[in-house]
Amino acid sequence: ENDGEAMTIYFDAFKQDYLDDPLIGLTHAISDRFEKAEETPEKWRTVKQAATVLARPTARVLAAFATQGASELWGAAVASGLEVGSDELAKAADAFWKKEDGRRAAMEEFREALETLAKDQKLVIVVDELDRCRPDFALDLLETIKHFFDVDNVHFVLGVNLRHLANSVQARYGANADGERYLQKFITLSIPLTPKASRRQPQLAQIQHFRAVSEEIGLTDLASWKVDHIAHYLSFVDHHAELTLRDVEKIATLAMLCPDPHLGDLPCEVSLHMGTLILQVIAPDLIKRGRKGLPLHDLGLHLRLPDPSTKDYEAYALWATWSVLSMEPRSMPADVARARQDSFKDRVPADVFKSLIAQTLDVFSPMDF
Repeated sequence: ENDGEAMTIYFDAFKQDYLDDPLIGLTHAISDRFEKAEETPEKWRTVKQAATVLARPTARVLAAFATQGASELWGAAVASGLEVGSDELAKAADAFWKKEDGRRAAMEEFREALETLAKDQKLVIVVDELDRCRPDFALDLLETIKHFFDVDNVHFVLGVNLRHLANSVQARYGANADGERYLQKFITLSIPLTPKASRRQPQLAQIQHFRAVSEEIGLTDLASWKVDHIAHYLSFVDHHAELTLRDVEKIATLAMLCPDPHLGDLPCEVSLHMGTLILQVIAPDLIKRGRKGLPLHDLGLHLRLPDPSTKDYEAYALWATWSVLSMEPRSMPADVARARQDSFKDRVPADVFKSLIAQTLDVFSPMDF
């Protein structure tokens, strides 16, 4: 089909969510792509002209359209003091419906022109950062894609965290709304970035990205040992934690900005520090528990602790440090109790963890990143 060729268009939804109408942003992105290719088909000019008629100046117009104009028309009548049945109201109604008929005609023209254009030029539009948008804008964008761009040879690829996007559905429609079911109306196929077959493998893409970001921001030159330790730690992040590339960038930024702690030369200091930076991003609730001196229950949902019999010193330090902090002192098995003495000496582990948080993360403020 089209000799396997298509025009690809990148659309950063987050950069456009200050707009009332996603249609404007999408149309602009496609226009920019045609201009870069130095070939703007005549049919696209027709699409763009129709979009100008369809674009709503405020979200209120969309509500009026959805209710057949009743709310907008009634609001205008109340605002001007018109009486129901008066000649003035009849004229206002005629004017309103002429406007709406024009919008419907423009919508048909938009779709027909886009369909004709796509016969010769397949379009693949990549929408990124959708889950970071305002809930209303994110869902309006999905509705716009469904109603305006649902024609042959026009395809959308959404780079999105579906769980976060489902939260947008609940933000708009209430906590009882089934976000996943709602999204099924718009998404034909979902492909995880981490295939199931490799989910127990080290997070190679995330580690590579972390090293690249560390190089870019100067962390590698400043503290290469820190980059190596964190990269090693990232290989133990469980896939259920859904570590994203954006999370990796936050971890690198924290590593660059947070001061190193001074815990009195405890053997656990480095392991504790590296793990804390990662947990602040992927499991901030555990850091909150640490501030209160509470055991880090459910730690295993975020970090896959290595086998304590490992010959890898760093892996053992990771196991020893976090096994101790995840358990109640009275319920520790013998090997964890020994690890507590080896890693924390005679200090109380929960107090050491609180001190480290205060010396590092809380230098900025005790907040979630």
